[in-house]
Amino acid sequence: MWLKANGGTSLMNRILILLAGLGAAACASFGDSRAPITTELLPAPQPSALRTLVIVLPGRNDGGRGANERGMARAIHEAWPGADVLLASATYVYYRDGKVVERLREDVVEPALRAGYRRIWLAGASMGGMGAMLYERAYSGQLAGVVLFAPFLGDKPLLEEIRNAGGVRQWEPGPLPAEVDARNYQRQVWKHIREHSALGGRIWLACGSDDYLLSGARLLATTLPEGRFIEMPGSHDWRTWSRIGKTVFSQIRTQEPDTL
Repeated sequence: MWLKANGGTSLMNRILILLAGLGAAACASFGDSRAPITTELLPAPQPSALRTLVIVLPGRNDGGRGANERGMARAIHEAWPGADVLLASATYVYYRDGKVVERLREDVVEPALRAGYRRIWLAGASMGGMGAMLYERAYSGQLAGVVLFAPFLGDKPLLEEIRNAGGVRQWEPGPLPAEVDARNYQRQVWKHIREHSALGGRIWLACGSDDYLLSGARLLATTLPEGRFIEMPGSHDWRTWSRIGKTVFSQIRTQEPDTL
């Protein structure tokens, strides 16, 4: 959602280097970014005529089809029995090499469209939340929406600057170069959020009340429609995200009935 697909490779490399310093990071996921993203389909418990797919993207230290993602899939199925869930192994290596957006398009989203899915949601936690936002920005309108669980949104000084200005809409990003790089990408991200608030209608945001990325989530929440941000007790972990996810997808289901 934030950055154009064109010219994004060098930026993504730099962003992921910076993300390596975040507290939750440990060892990187290994693999070959030239290989297709592997997936696993978990069919809906109660299939519906209006075919819906929720694609789950992993965090930085996850493989994409492990116990963490399966826990989220169970939560989605309990909340929305008519939705299929697709676990996608869009691991760190695809971000590191600047290929996550195009690989998601070629290996995951477009095959789902060809398979007849009429509504596709992209859900991601932490690094996966960034991936979902990047995809929405590059291919706006292709997805029914995105669900973000504690995405990284910037360093503390910039978040404080925005708050001190009176909020996102009052904040002035100042002159920025056309090229987005490691020195200005966070400011460019918030500039885009400020100027494209209508995109908030496709975003759902959730975060634990003890999550170390809560500050950025609360700031993004000020740009979203009422009810699109859900905060519950918990930390920066999949147990929290799966619990909140059940609530989020229950609410989405009430707005996205399984029949037309």
